[in-house]
Amino acid sequence: MDDWVSRVAKTLVKAREKAGVSQATLAQRMEVSRQSVIKWERGINAISFPMMLKWFVGCGVSLERYLDSCIHPGLLERLEDDPTDKEKRRMLHEAIEECSAYEVDTLLYIRYGAHGSDHLSVLTEMVANLHTPLRDRVAVVNTILSHYEIATATKTDVDPEGLQPNIEMLCQARDCGMAAAKNTEDVYSINKEAIEDAKKKNETR
Repeated sequence: MDDWVSRVAKTLVKAREKAGVSQATLAQRMEVSRQSVIKWERGINAISFPMMLKWFVGCGVSLERYLDSCIHPGLLERLEDDPTDKEKRRMLHEAIEECSAYEVDTLLYIRYGAHGSDHLSVLTEMVANLHTPLRDRVAVVNTILSHYEIATATKTDVDPEGLQPNIEMLCQARDCGMAAAKNTEDVYSINKEAIEDAKKKNETR
């Protein structure tokens, strides 16, 4: 068993145990056999990325938290051991280094953009929203999409020259979140298929 497969296998076990879900229940949620779950956890077979996403969603755990722990051994332990401020900053620096260009631009815009809002208040608003049920978050996204569409159409965007949101991604998140909420789940994942679906829906609107 190579190092990557071993790390992923350990992370899969931690996610399932954290969720308190049995192998049989998780297999049912993922629509695979219990034997497949066992082999992935033991590192006998390497799990694909799409199935890894389904695993974490099926466990109802943070995707980023567990995906990053596959790349950075010991991350989960550090997060759970009440890290110091210095350790948190180091972890954040590591995460920033792996961010996409859009993520970096978005973070810079939240802090320095000419949008008129205090960046710390924006972040606090996001944190508060994340503590609400997924169905409520979906409703908030629908409201934001409507307001953004109106602002664009009426040329009342408060910062038209500033970074614009990735609407396809937002619609994708909304659609995936709605599907998950309808199944009484509080976690969802995004995927290429969902992006294509979002594009088609936008084209027909």
